[in-house]
Amino acid sequence: MSTPQEVTIKLDEPTSALFAEYQAYTRVSPEHYLQQLLEKTLPTLAAMVDALREAGGDEQAVMELFGKKMAESLLRQQAARGGVEGMSPPVTPLSPQGD
Repeated sequence: MSTPQEVTIKLDEPTSALFAEYQAYTRVSPEHYLQQLLEKTLPTLAAMVDALREAGGDEQAVMELFGKKMAESLLRQQAARGGVEGMSPPVTPLSPQGD
């Protein structure tokens, strides 16, 4: 098991200005926004790592396994939310910090 790791990201001026404006409207800091983004995309990262692990270096197999694992992940997420087959799950906006 890995230990927690801190990552520092340097934002260029346009990106920093965009985050500052977003924070002014929403009270969501860049740190909070990026943390939420990472948490929401972890199933994609996990599916890719699983596919790379199982493919044993076969690039074609990686893509096939990745697609299969993403589909399985989506079905698990929909089932956990009580989703209906054939319907897209609702988009969940980021909430301000402390909510």
